[in-house]
Amino acid sequence: MRKVSPLLLAALTIIPLSMPVSAASVGGSTEEALAGMKTALLVLAGILAVAVVLCFITAANSGKRRKRPVSPGAAVIVYISTVLVLLVCLLCVNIYRDALTDRQTSLSDPAASDPVSDVQAFAPGTEATEVPTVEETVAPTEDPRLSFQPGKTDLSDPANWEVQWEIIENDEIVESYTRADPISFGEGSDYFALPGIATFRGNNYRNNATYGTAEVSSKTLTKVWSHGIGVYNGWGGCAWTGQPLVVQWDDGTKSIMNLYESKKTKDGLVEVIYATLDGYIHFYDLEDGSQTRDPIFMGMNFKGAGALDPRGYPLLYVGAGLYNGGKAPRMYVVSLIDGSILYEYGNNDAFAQRNWSAFDSSPLVDAETDTLIWPGENGLLYTIKLNTSYDQSAGTISVTPDAPVKTRYATAVSDERYLGYESSVSIVDHYLYVSENGGMFYCVDLNTMELVWAQDTKDDSNSSPVFEWGEDGNGYIYTAPSLHWTAEKSAGAVTIYKLNAQTGEIVWEYTRDCVTVTDVSGGVQATPLLGKEGTNIEGLVIYVIARTPSSYDGVMIAFDTETGEVVWEMDTKNYAWSSPAAFYTDSGEAYIAIANASGKVRLVDGATGEVLYALGFDQTTEASPVIFGNMMVLGTREGIYGIKIS
Repeated sequence: MRKVSPLLLAALTIIPLSMPVSAASVGGSTEEALAGMKTALLVLAGILAVAVVLCFITAANSGKRRKRPVSPGAAVIVYISTVLVLLVCLLCVNIYRDALTDRQTSLSDPAASDPVSDVQAFAPGTEATEVPTVEETVAPTEDPRLSFQPGKTDLSDPANWEVQWEIIENDEIVESYTRADPISFGEGSDYFALPGIATFRGNNYRNNATYGTAEVSSKTLTKVWSHGIGVYNGWGGCAWTGQPLVVQWDDGTKSIMNLYESKKTKDGLVEVIYATLDGYIHFYDLEDGSQTRDPIFMGMNFKGAGALDPRGYPLLYVGAGLYNGGKAPRMYVVSLIDGSILYEYGNNDAFAQRNWSAFDSSPLVDAETDTLIWPGENGLLYTIKLNTSYDQSAGTISVTPDAPVKTRYATAVSDERYLGYESSVSIVDHYLYVSENGGMFYCVDLNTMELVWAQDTKDDSNSSPVFEWGEDGNGYIYTAPSLHWTAEKSAGAVTIYKLNAQTGEIVWEYTRDCVTVTDVSGGVQATPLLGKEGTNIEGLVIYVIARTPSSYDGVMIAFDTETGEVVWEMDTKNYAWSSPAAFYTDSGEAYIAIANASGKVRLVDGATGEVLYALGFDQTTEASPVIFGNMMVLGTREGIYGIKIS
C-alpha cells in the first residue's frame, strides 16, 4: 500500500490541476487565460509522464517470480489512474485549443469579444445603467441606412464592359487615392440651409424640385409675370437641361449683396436666379417678377441649371454649355456679393478624353468638407477642395481651390460612342451615382475615387439619376437613357431601370418603343418625379418619354416603385424634355405640372393622371420648372414665366 500511495496522490492531484485550466477558459482576459492554461497543461503533462513510468514499474513488479510482487488491486489502481490522467490531459488540451480559436476570432472581429456588443445583440432589454459603455456602439450617423456599403457583383462588375478607370491627383495618374477630409453627405432633405431650391431637382438625391406647399382650390394655372430672354452667339432663351434656382436669403446675406435697396429691405424676399443662353445670369423677385439686381453678363451660353452653395453662402456655381468663338466652355464660381468671377476651370484639360468641355450638369457641394463635385462632358469627374473664406460682417467671400482630384474612364465602345457626363450626379453619403453619354451607369466612392460598380443602360443617358430609400432599408436608383446609339433608321426602344444602389443589379425595367431625330433625341431626356412621402403619389415614380409612338408624340407614365407596374399613363400631346414637378397641398394631394415641347403646360392629378387644366405659351419648351409654394417658374426658348396655381 505504501508503494501505491504516490500513485493515488498523483491521481488526486488531477482535480486541482484541471480546475485552473477550466477556470482560465472562461475568466480574465484572453491573454491571462491562455497563460494559465498553458502552465497547467505543462504540469499535467509531467504528471502523465510520471504515471506512465509507474505503469512500467508496476508491470515489471507484477511477475510471479518476484519476491514481493505488486498485488493485482494495486496494479489496477495504477493503470486506472494513468488512464484518468491521460483523459484529463486530452480534455484540457481541447479546452486550450478552443480558447486559441476564440482568440483568433476576436483578433479578426473585435466585436466578437466585446461583451457590450453581445448585450446589444442578444439582450436588448438590458438597462443602459448596467452596461455604461453600450452607447459607444451606436452608429455615428443619425440614419443607419447611410452606412450602407455598395459593392460589385458578377452582374455589375466593370470588367464585364471593359471599363478602364484612372484617378488623377496633382495632374498625375495615381494607383490609389485616399481623401484626407472624407466626404459624407446627409439626407437630401437636409441639403440646403435656406428655404428654396439650390440645385437641379433640389438636392443630392435629385428627388424634389418643390419647396413648401400650395393652397389649391380651383385647380387652375395663371401666368403672373414674364420676361423675354434674348439671343447670344446664335442661341436664345432657356434650354435643356436648364432649371431656375430659388432662394429666400437671410437678412444678413441680403444686406451685403448687390441687391437693389428695395429688395434688400423687403421682408421674405424670394429670389429667382437663372443663367440662360443669352450669356446672362438673371435675377427676379418670385412674387412679381421684378428685377432684384442687375444681371451679370458672362459672355457664354448656359444650358444647365447651375447651383447655389448649400451652406447659404452667396456663391453661384454655373457651367457654360457651348463654345463662343474660340473660347471653350468651362465651370465658373461667381460671387453673388458683387457678381465677380472667383474661379473658372475645366476648359482644355490635358487629361480630357473628349475635346468638348461643356458643363451642363448641376454640381453639388459637400458643405462639411467644402468640396465641389462636378462631372464634365469632357469625360472627367472633378472634385475640388474650395477653401472658401466667407466673412459676412466684412461683406467678403473668396475661394482658393486646391488642384482638382479627378477621374477619367474608357469602355469597350469608347471608339464608337463619345464620352462624357451630361446628367447631374446623385450622392448618398460618399457614394456618387452618374450616367454617361456612352450608355454606362457608374457608382463611385468619392473618398477613394475608385469605381465601385457599373451597369449597362444601353444608350446615351442625359436624365439625372434619382435616389430613394426603400422600406427594406436599402437604397435604389431610377435611371433611363435617350434613344441615340441604339437607333436603327431613327427607331428603337429605351428602357427605364430601377437599380439596387448597393449592388448595381437591375431590380425592374420597363421598355418602350420610340423614334428619334438627329440632335433632338427621343426616349427619356427628362428627370423623373419621385412621389413625396406622405402624399397621394408616395410609392410612384413618374417618367416622361419623348417621341413615342411617333416623332411628335409623348407620354407621362406613373410606375409603382416596388413592382414597376404602370399605375397610369397620359398623352403629353407633343414630346417633352421638360421634367415634371409637383405642387403639394398640406393634406398630401399632388398636382403635377408637365410642359411639352410646343409650350403647353398641363396640370395633372398626381393620383390618377387626369388632366385638370392646360396653359399655353406657343413657345418651344425644353427646360424644367421649380416650385416654391403656389408659384412655379419655367423657362422657354424665348423667356421666363412665373405661374401660379389656384
